[in-house]
Amino acid sequence: MRIDVHGAGVALTVWFFLNVVLLGMCGYIYLLWLQYWRHISVKNQQTQELTYTQQQPYVEYYDEGDFTTTHQKNGNPLMRISEALLDKTEKIRQNKIIARLRQVIMKESSNYGSVKNENPYNVPYRPQAPNNVKSDWTCNMASTVEKFRTLEKNDIDHLLTKNIPDVPLFDDNEVFETCAIISNAATLRNSNLGYFIDQHDLVLRFNNAPTKGYEKDVGSKTTIRILNSQVVTKPQFQFVSSPLYKRLKLLMWDPSNYTSSINEWIKSPEHNFINNYISFRKSNPKSNFHIVHPQYLWRLWDYIQDHTTAHIRRNPPSSGFLGLAMLLPRCTVVNMFEFIPSERMTHRCHYYHEKVDLTCTFGIWHPLAAEKLLMLTANTMPDQTVFHTGFISIPGYKSPICTSL
Repeated sequence: MRIDVHGAGVALTVWFFLNVVLLGMCGYIYLLWLQYWRHISVKNQQTQELTYTQQQPYVEYYDEGDFTTTHQKNGNPLMRISEALLDKTEKIRQNKIIARLRQVIMKESSNYGSVKNENPYNVPYRPQAPNNVKSDWTCNMASTVEKFRTLEKNDIDHLLTKNIPDVPLFDDNEVFETCAIISNAATLRNSNLGYFIDQHDLVLRFNNAPTKGYEKDVGSKTTIRILNSQVVTKPQFQFVSSPLYKRLKLLMWDPSNYTSSINEWIKSPEHNFINNYISFRKSNPKSNFHIVHPQYLWRLWDYIQDHTTAHIRRNPPSSGFLGLAMLLPRCTVVNMFEFIPSERMTHRCHYYHEKVDLTCTFGIWHPLAAEKLLMLTANTMPDQTVFHTGFISIPGYKSPICTSL
């Protein structure tokens, strides 16, 4: 019996080809199925989150399209097939975040001087930057912005200043190699960054953000807290009695009119914090609790405007930017956690409650978008660290980048 070897070879080739095609189709269908269910799960999560929004403010023009995601680590080997696709998706998401920040700035700038753009602090006109900022702007900041300034006893003869501590917030020789600034962002959930955060020499937190119960994601160490005057003033924060504010450095800020003197400001602060400040100091006489000089806030605002190529919102800088300005002279490296939203971004505002409000991320009161773009410009970490791990790294005044200039 004669066997047609050539025909058998052709048949084998055709069989192999058909199997490859079939396998490829199965793989493609699997990817489509995977992406579909991922899309459905994200939409379900968003639907649940949005049930909290019935009484929450929503800024529609800051939200064009959805790029939130559920952060998961998948060990399935079949996921390797889609690595290129996912890398492309991540890059698109990064670009959308940056574009959203720029959009907010341009929207605010287009409203500059209009009825929509209020100017409650009577901030005078200041020209925008003619060119994009350089990546080493923090080094320039050392020589162009006045030294970080807190209220001092001799600034005014008032009961408030009489209760200011004799010791400074930081001694002159108090310097740190690594400093961490921890945002209150909901994107810190499931980050597993707690251990890394606690390894820093100094850890800065804000307002009433807790650590208990969230140690895995935000750590437990706190060196200093920056508080806005609402936290010190409003009863729901229980400032005078809460253990959250004990045995650490505290710094409070309250905004003044752009041109107000200390006398004018102290007669009419934005929030009447004075009684609670004095009560806290009397109950905790060894506490290191200082107040930002209100004019220093506006020097920071001047700097942000001078380095932004559009007109920014005429409200004081955020606590985050204030914290960065405070630590740059004292830290070789400042790591800022979830100030630039990572892939874990959701519609929630803070990691410790379920409030939904996108303005927490992109800004509606502070010039937040301009601040974040400045931070991103100074960042020395790769995109993977910024948008996946969740932090940026900014060199301090004592870093080799600045000392070599």
